Amino acid sequence: MPTFLPKLHALFGATGLLIVLVNWSATVVTLIMGDKYVIAMAKLTIAWGLLALIPMLILAGLSGNRLGQRMRGPLIAAKRKRMKIIAFNGLVFLVPSALLLVPLAMQGQGGPVYYAIQSIELIAGATNIALLGLNMRDGMRLSRRMSPS
Repeated sequence: MPTFLPKLHALFGATGLLIVLVNWSATVVTLIMGDKYVIAMAKLTIAWGLLALIPMLILAGLSGNRLGQRMRGPLIAAKRKRMKIIAFNGLVFLVPSALLLVPLAMQGQGGPVYYAIQSIELIAGATNIALLGLNMRDGMRLSRRMSPS
């Protein structure tokens, strides 16, 4: 296995987590500000950000699978389980929400449909932030175990 793969995996995972965290924070801040133009720009930026986020999470998943191919144990099992939830949240809730909210925000619509979708996006995003953070923590624990002492 290439010696640089753990570092790449950490980079992909950290970048994915950072993008999700920035998107979630931007959503909260712009909603608090209440400016429809700023909300619309944030939603458009988040939608375009999917072009960076999706490859990062795919690369983190692929590199993680490669790294964990021969590994067993509770940390690996937990990371795999979390990644399934993260992927499900992303595909079922986050990506569709991000894409549905752009036209609604651009039209200045902030009615019940918008806020229902926005609530789903915030809950799924917070869940993924927590799960990605736990995976990062467990990944650092695993890397300490694997490094030569």
